[in-house]
Amino acid sequence: MRFKDDTYKERYKLFFIGYFALIIGITFLRFPDLRNELKYFVITEQMVETKNFIILKYFTELYPDKPPIYFWILGLVRYVTRENFYPISLIIANIIPAGITAFLGFKLSKLYWNEKMAYISTAIFITLPYIFGVSLVLRMDTLMTTFIMGSIYLFFSSYSDKKEISLNKSIYFYSCIALGVLVKGGAAFIIPVLTILFYLYLDNNLSYLKKMRLLLGLGIIVTILGIWFLMMLSFPEGKSYIGLILGQETLGRVVKAKTHTRPIYYYLKLLPLTTLPLAPFFIVGLYKSLRNLKNRKKWKKIDKIAFSLFVPNLVFFSLISGKLDIYLLPLYYGIVIVSLRVIERIWSGSKEKVYRILLYINCTILIICAGLLPYYNKNFTIKESIEILKENSEKVYSYRFEDAKNISNEINKNSIENIPLEDLSKMNEGELLLVKKKYKKDISDRSLEELYSNKEYTILIKK
Repeated sequence: MRFKDDTYKERYKLFFIGYFALIIGITFLRFPDLRNELKYFVITEQMVETKNFIILKYFTELYPDKPPIYFWILGLVRYVTRENFYPISLIIANIIPAGITAFLGFKLSKLYWNEKMAYISTAIFITLPYIFGVSLVLRMDTLMTTFIMGSIYLFFSSYSDKKEISLNKSIYFYSCIALGVLVKGGAAFIIPVLTILFYLYLDNNLSYLKKMRLLLGLGIIVTILGIWFLMMLSFPEGKSYIGLILGQETLGRVVKAKTHTRPIYYYLKLLPLTTLPLAPFFIVGLYKSLRNLKNRKKWKKIDKIAFSLFVPNLVFFSLISGKLDIYLLPLYYGIVIVSLRVIERIWSGSKEKVYRILLYINCTILIICAGLLPYYNKNFTIKESIEILKENSEKVYSYRFEDAKNISNEINKNSIENIPLEDLSKMNEGELLLVKKKYKKDISDRSLEELYSNKEYTILIKK
């Protein structure tokens, strides 16, 4: 892509159309992962069958891990189409929100940087390997990021002229925060708040908070979340459910997470990998920004925005107990801006060449990954195992494989019992055992013969 061409706008628009067409096509090639996506299918199926759209359950257990909005979307898609439930869900709940996030990032860059760099930064952002990878996985974080980016854009579009945020924008701004909380949780509140507070500090204008209609915002957020809590209380299990949400899933994740507990430096080790191929530029840009923090009054506003989005939120997420790479997804717009700004400053004479190389690298990785999907599905997913188990009417068990129960609906079984090693001998003739390949070595029972195997999973049949 030639950045010097006067028709760059049209070229980028065609590029964006082609990119999203390719991404949408890939959704029909992907097979859902067992641990999370197929688990969401189970929760959605139960929600629709029981017609309980407020208190979510995972089999017989309460499922307070995630708020309900994302599952409402999945439930609607399931109602409309069962045959293409997964790809359509990916498109509606992930690809479209990812596109909206990119558009909001474009608008923000255009407002505080310039139009040409808005096109370039958006193209590099959406093709960043980590970003397009996450866009193709059914996770709430992508939709939550859209609401977070919406709130951030609404704030900065008002702040550009330093006037009081309008009533309409205030309603949209605070509604985005509340809806983001209903998609994934408290991060949708924390990230915009920390970003705005830190930006106003860098801009030496904390007094602008008085122009943000904070009481109105508090009322909007409390009202929206209050309606949700009142709806939960209308069910017999409502109090227990709310207790789990506020305790285990909110305070617990901050203080002592039940899963994903990682050391404070976890993200510092992870980011050089997830930000590739921007990592070297990002590290240099972040270092220069930190070193030059005392001269922040001279910074361009786009630099303050990127720094404010990334640094305080990275510190917050590093301090809490539970950590996952995807928790930082809303910060990647800031990461891209920091990286491209350091290129703009250091390689000003050849910056467009560097941008072009980065974009080519991203697109090459995307094409290679898309080409490898059929091989990946065959060798590393449970797709073919499901097809085999679906055709067999015998009972299915699993060994050291709790997540196997997530395919019970897919193979038309009520459940898949996870049994210990000593109970394998009690299986009846013709019954099947699903096991991860790495645990197959535990099984010495010669009456269990291999029926199917790929690089991850094995099906054994009792003879």
